[in-house]
Amino acid sequence: MILPRPRAYIDWTVPLDEFGNEIGVCQDTATYHKYIEWLADYLYHTEIPVPENQRKDLAEFEAKEEIASAVLWLSDDLGFSLWETEMIESCCFKGLSYEEYHQIEITLWNEMPENEREVYEDPKEEFFTSEADYKRICQEAIEAKRIPSHIQHADIAYRPIFAKLLKKVASKGERIKHLNYFYHNYNECASK
Repeated sequence: MILPRPRAYIDWTVPLDEFGNEIGVCQDTATYHKYIEWLADYLYHTEIPVPENQRKDLAEFEAKEEIASAVLWLSDDLGFSLWETEMIESCCFKGLSYEEYHQIEITLWNEMPENEREVYEDPKEEFFTSEADYKRICQEAIEAKRIPSHIQHADIAYRPIFAKLLKKVASKGERIKHLNYFYHNYNECASK
C-alpha cells in the first residue's frame, strides 16, 4: 500500500498577507506565488532539525538527486495515499484499534470484485496497512493537531527535509522550481 513517508510537524510558520493575516491556504494564483516565493527563502535561511523518523528518507534523497528526488517521491506518496491516509486518521480519531481498522480493510477486500483483486500481486503489501504504519499515521495525525486549523499547506509535513536539501540550492529561482514541482505533482497525484 502506498502511504505517505514519515511526516513531522515541527514548523508551520507562514507569511502574512497584505492585511496582516496568516496565509494558511492558497485560494488563488497570486497568493500561491507569494507563498512559494516566501517558502523558497524561508526554508533556505531557517534551520529546522530533522527528526529521527525522517532521517532515513533524507539519507536516501541525499544519495540520489537531492531535492529533486525529495520533491518527486514525497509528493507522489503523499498525493497517491491521500484517501487511505485520511481514512486511517479518521479511524484513529474515532478510537479504533488496529484490529478494528484491519477488519474494515478485510470487509473492503471481500466486497471488491474478483477482477479488481487480481490487480494486487501481494495484497498484504499492496492493499492492507501494517500495524506499524497504522500506529505511525495515528501518531502523526495527533501531532498535526498542534497546527492551527487555518494552516493547511502540504509542505509542512516535510519541511525538515526540504530545509536541509534546499540549503544546497543557491538560486532562489531553482528553489521555487522545486517547490512548484512538489505542489504540482502532489495535486496531480491526489486527484487520481
